[in-house]
Amino acid sequence: MKREGVMINDISFFFIFFAGFMSWTISLGQIIKNKKTTYDYLFSAIMFCLGTLQLLDGLLVAGKLRDYPFLVFWYLPFLAMIAPLFYLSFKSANDDSFRFRIADYFHLLIGVVPVPFLIPLSMLDADTKMSFVMQTLNFSNNDPLFRLYSGLFLAIILSIIGYQVYFVRECLFMLNMKLIREKRVSPYLIIIILINFPLEIAFLGTVIAMSFINYSGNIFFSIIQTMTALSFVLTLVVFIIEKKGINFFRLLHIEIENRRYEVSRIRGLDVEELLSRICSLVEDEKIFCDESLSVNSMAQRLGIEPYQLSQIINEHFNLNFNYFINKYRIEEAKRILLAEKERTITSVAYAVGFNSASVFYEWFKRIVGISPKNFRGASVDVAR
Repeated sequence: MKREGVMINDISFFFIFFAGFMSWTISLGQIIKNKKTTYDYLFSAIMFCLGTLQLLDGLLVAGKLRDYPFLVFWYLPFLAMIAPLFYLSFKSANDDSFRFRIADYFHLLIGVVPVPFLIPLSMLDADTKMSFVMQTLNFSNNDPLFRLYSGLFLAIILSIIGYQVYFVRECLFMLNMKLIREKRVSPYLIIIILINFPLEIAFLGTVIAMSFINYSGNIFFSIIQTMTALSFVLTLVVFIIEKKGINFFRLLHIEIENRRYEVSRIRGLDVEELLSRICSLVEDEKIFCDESLSVNSMAQRLGIEPYQLSQIINEHFNLNFNYFINKYRIEEAKRILLAEKERTITSVAYAVGFNSASVFYEWFKRIVGISPKNFRGASVDVAR
């Protein structure tokens, strides 16, 4: 059992250090490009910070960080930089001519602010530094220097949460199953979101939970080890999509802008009132019986644009326009087939708005599951 535990540790250490060097390799790859944009530098900085954190965590859980006490607290500025760099990378991804404005520099200051505060902390001996790291958010420790370290860490965590809330708000729509089924969201974005956000939430949640409970050093190291080893998956996915020439941030930007455009197309409309009028047209007036009915003619009756009508039907009925109208036609056909048994199926097809018997048969079978003839026959058998 002990041997298995050692082997698991060795494997996790391998993934942690491999992930760190892989992140640095991706960072270097961005820098040595022939044509570099601001985005390339920012993305390179993200991967460098991530790699540094992975390697420092690797030294920590492997018990080697104590041998390099001057490195103990230097994970703080790298941790602080990742979220603002992520934000700026997203901002610059779609603009090759992007240049920093004054407001953009304030985001980078978040990573610089901790540096002067690390000077008094760097004077501490190795054992004290390690005890600070293992306690982190222990509010019962009244040591002024520990309070300084804990305050810095808490401020950085709150900063990360702030950026995280921003990105969750921007990206949450991508986890809409309807959009995923329709393949309107890049699978690469879905993969990274499903890896990145849960990993960050688990990390932040664990750190906060640990500040309220008593735990041993072994538990602390195990948690850090597990989280850092899992970050290898994220680094691997980033490496793969970079090799495929896919710009994650540009994809993210495009998807968000497309979604905003879709939403803006029906902004200003009284959607509830339009839905009521749509239902009245199909249920009371049976507008679908007109074989010349189209999205354009129906939108004209409603006084809106065709794309607005399509979007309202798509979002509120989860159907495209043709399926929405033909569904009502088939329901009406079912009623007539049962109520007027002497009527031919072809005449029923034309009566409900189809301009072809073959198209009617096709849609009837798609929606009902059986042919109109079998439907009428089955109903007669049941009546007997």
